[in-house]
Amino acid sequence: MRRFAIALVAACAATPAAAVDPGPELIKQAAATAGGEIVVQSALFDSTNKDFAQGFNAKFGSQGLHVKVVRYQSSQQVQLYDQELRAGKVSADVMFFVEPPLFVRLAREDKLTKYCSSNFADYRPEALTPACSYFYVNSYLQYLAYNTDLMPQPPTSWHDLIDPKWKGKTSIPDPKIGGGHYYFVFTIYKLFGKDWFAKVRGNDALLTQSHGVTENQVMSGERYFGVSISVLTRNDGPYPGGKQAPIKESLPKEGGALLAGGLGITKGGPNPAGAKVFVDWASSLEGQRVINHNGLFSLRKDFTSREGDDLSKMHYLWFDPDEMEKNRDQYTREAEKILTGD
Repeated sequence: MRRFAIALVAACAATPAAAVDPGPELIKQAAATAGGEIVVQSALFDSTNKDFAQGFNAKFGSQGLHVKVVRYQSSQQVQLYDQELRAGKVSADVMFFVEPPLFVRLAREDKLTKYCSSNFADYRPEALTPACSYFYVNSYLQYLAYNTDLMPQPPTSWHDLIDPKWKGKTSIPDPKIGGGHYYFVFTIYKLFGKDWFAKVRGNDALLTQSHGVTENQVMSGERYFGVSISVLTRNDGPYPGGKQAPIKESLPKEGGALLAGGLGITKGGPNPAGAKVFVDWASSLEGQRVINHNGLFSLRKDFTSREGDDLSKMHYLWFDPDEMEKNRDQYTREAEKILTGD
């Protein structure tokens, strides 16, 4: 039996609890610490980082609080954090990235500050962790993106990447990069097994360094289609707020992976009270409406995205982060070896 969830999650029928803003004492304490600055390290795209910084600062700026966003990739954040913990000087209050296995490890090693926001009552169960070590503040889909000028009919299956018809015309994520690339590796392992990678190599799929590279290749016509993510394709293509480029999304019939963006509070950060204020705001309906749009989805029960997406009607794959973490090194190593021939 497959040990992963093909999630067709219906919205909970229960009425969500009323949102609870941070209490005045917590805000006062946060404003009196570190000059009221809250440092958030984020692996998300600049547009998303800008949204939540502007949204938070607009709400709390008059109360002496402001967010500073520092952009690091997921693995870079964790490497830096481990070094800073050893040195006894942590630079960030909040960590925000899309690689659940890394949060699993940090939680297992007791390197995160547990905090249960009252707003968590409004979330789907998969967004939460039992001890409130971290929570999934947003998500986005990993699927196939295709050039609409070159392909009047969209690809419909992950197997299209191994169809000889498209030999030399596709792109896939390079496994050694990690992050969202590992989601692709894990998806293929769970759906088809590692032999699939030999087939896609035989079809001359190009390994790319990022989903952004694939997007550019598809939009330019260098590649007909490839593995991309909703937060890119919806910003580039003919979607609300998009750039109207000739690129569209296609959710494979087997399901696309729902990549979860985790948010956790560090231990020993410069403004621990400010970190809690930020989590309360980011998990509120107001905060989620600021953060989640143009291909980003909320896991709240009462809201998914500004565009009105209904996750319960999308065929997405939701993976067990513990299983992802357990198999990360093996799956990544094997997939890379097969795809490169090394």
